[in-house]
Amino acid sequence: MTHAPVQLGEAARRRAAWIAAMRLGRLAFYSGPLPWLEVGAEEASAPDEAYGVVCAPFRLEEAADYRTTLRTWFRLVRVGGHLIIAVSHAFLHDRQLALPSRWNPRQRRLYTPGSLMEEVEEALAPNSYRVRQLSDLDDGYDYDLESDHLPIGRSDVVLVLEKIAPVRWQLALTPYERAAQPIPDRPDYQFEPPRTRVEVEMAMQCRQVLILKLDHLGDFIMGVAALERVRALFQGAEITLVVGSWNVELAQGLGLADHIIAFDVFPRNSSEEVVDVPGKGALFQATVSAEYDIAIDLRTDPDTRPLLRLVKAGLRAGLGSRSRFPFLDIFLPVDSSHSEAEGAREFLFDHHAFAAQGSAKPTAHRLVSSAATVERDCAIVWGPYRTLRAGRYIFEPHLDVEPGAGGLLRLDIALDAERVLERLVDGASPVRLPFTVEAEGASFEFRIWTVDGAPALDFSFFGGRLIRQGAAAVLHQSESSLLLMELVAIRLQRTGVLAEIDAP
Repeated sequence: MTHAPVQLGEAARRRAAWIAAMRLGRLAFYSGPLPWLEVGAEEASAPDEAYGVVCAPFRLEEAADYRTTLRTWFRLVRVGGHLIIAVSHAFLHDRQLALPSRWNPRQRRLYTPGSLMEEVEEALAPNSYRVRQLSDLDDGYDYDLESDHLPIGRSDVVLVLEKIAPVRWQLALTPYERAAQPIPDRPDYQFEPPRTRVEVEMAMQCRQVLILKLDHLGDFIMGVAALERVRALFQGAEITLVVGSWNVELAQGLGLADHIIAFDVFPRNSSEEVVDVPGKGALFQATVSAEYDIAIDLRTDPDTRPLLRLVKAGLRAGLGSRSRFPFLDIFLPVDSSHSEAEGAREFLFDHHAFAAQGSAKPTAHRLVSSAATVERDCAIVWGPYRTLRAGRYIFEPHLDVEPGAGGLLRLDIALDAERVLERLVDGASPVRLPFTVEAEGASFEFRIWTVDGAPALDFSFFGGRLIRQGAAAVLHQSESSLLLMELVAIRLQRTGVLAEIDAP
């Protein structure tokens, strides 16, 4: 039984002719068992596995529920038969990245080969099919035609799936899937959610607990309160604590852990050497090789999170965001920038943002000024004329001046052409220029001047760093680690850990 193509507009008729050509030519080697079915309204009542070839020309892009549609089509294909799907190519036919389509108002999605395969893999069970062809079809396509004209030539994507017999084995389950309870049958959605997901509660018994506290002495002491919370939370568990070798004696004296492992990821003195945390990963795995129910990194700075990822643990917890550390099951996304004054925001300006007196010569990386060529009591460098929001600021000019040269320069800050701060410099000491912007939208300007009656200085100017100070709301590291442990307690004792599983 063969069904004639559905009669649509001129463009659809041209595409239907291409489908007919596929049967006899380009895809003739897919000569699976007949009969053919070109989908229309018949498939809803058609029996399972009734067709050797099911052809779906430009139907999927108009389907409201692509998951159900793909499963319905695939249900009609015999084992060894083929499902042929053709869709309009977003880059060739629609020539745009977002809906609505200019040529088909009924179109619900735009497709590329990649996005088509994503929907197939989401809708159909793994290892129920094999991909036999996935192609861009651009035969006769006029690439010189203006984008506001209907495309000429083929501008489509074609996908051929062969239905295979069920395999005797299954894909390995993730720890989340193993812990999940059986999921009841889901409704046959008539809408198209952007993503379907299932969250399952992961209630785990934590008998083996690993704590990483790879800090210097002072930071370790700051974390004692969090370690006490660990002991109170996991009263019946066996707790292993990993610390720097210099903290082993103190950790033993606390009596909060059953086992102490020494591992020096940092030097005892932080100024002794450059730290390469990822480079110590293999040594860390050899040192901490046991399996744990939960592993918690109590260090505030994020540099030890790569080591947490290497731990064999059912759950991992730490400070930071899931987007940065996707392996964290329990995470507290707090601002750990405690070393930056009041959580400051910075803006960098290179020397190209500034103007200079003709005698100051710009190079690719700096402005160079010779004292012998500048005028007296005048601006040598000025700029960058940026509009600022109201608030407190610090400007740090990147200025290289030869110390002890016996000259002077005057630095100042102007807002809306009015000087608000002035500073004399005679050497290469770092300069910080604090100022306050009272009026919203004030024009900021930094200037370097010569000083009347004093010799100027030779200098190189590399631009500067502008810092807008924020509110002093950064948590102390002892607070951050305690908050993390409270979150762990809530997840383990009250709410459970929600693990996200993609729906089949």
